[in-house]
Amino acid sequence: MDNLDTLVKSLNRLENYTAKYIYKKYIEIYTNTETSEIQETTEILNTPETPDQEQSIEPFKYSKQPLCKEEYKKYKDRIFSKERKSIIKQDEVLKEDLENMSIADEEYEKNPSLFHRQKNNSYPDEKRCSFIRKIKHKLIRCKNSIINNDEDVCSLHEITPNIYWDQYNDLIEKIKK
Repeated sequence: MDNLDTLVKSLNRLENYTAKYIYKKYIEIYTNTETSEIQETTEILNTPETPDQEQSIEPFKYSKQPLCKEEYKKYKDRIFSKERKSIIKQDEVLKEDLENMSIADEEYEKNPSLFHRQKNNSYPDEKRCSFIRKIKHKLIRCKNSIINNDEDVCSLHEITPNIYWDQYNDLIEKIKK
């Protein structure tokens, strides 16, 4: 187990060094040259020209600290996907689904003929399939439209039994409390 931990730490360190190298070599130098070019043009416009003036460009040096720590942190968060949630809970999925469904209900009540599912990310409750699926250990209501007004399921779930219906209703009751 210790060998596995040291391997993980080594790989993480290698990823961080690689990300820092790429940032320093390509991104930070590129942004610094843009700002230095802007400064140089303003200096040239403000001062008289001298023919023997030479521009010195610093060679690439990989140091431990980037110049702009905030930009580097944004870069690392984007590269390593820090903004993405790692654990999505059942309550969050259910709340989002109920919210989308309530918005769709309101839009459908205003004008049923002009209702479009793509604009609302859901069908209204009365037009949505009532079959409950279990995906990645989460209970999710089917997002398809019902067959007709006499049925309460879509054509895919017409024959299959709805075994998670009671569990789904219990979760909705807990959330609404």
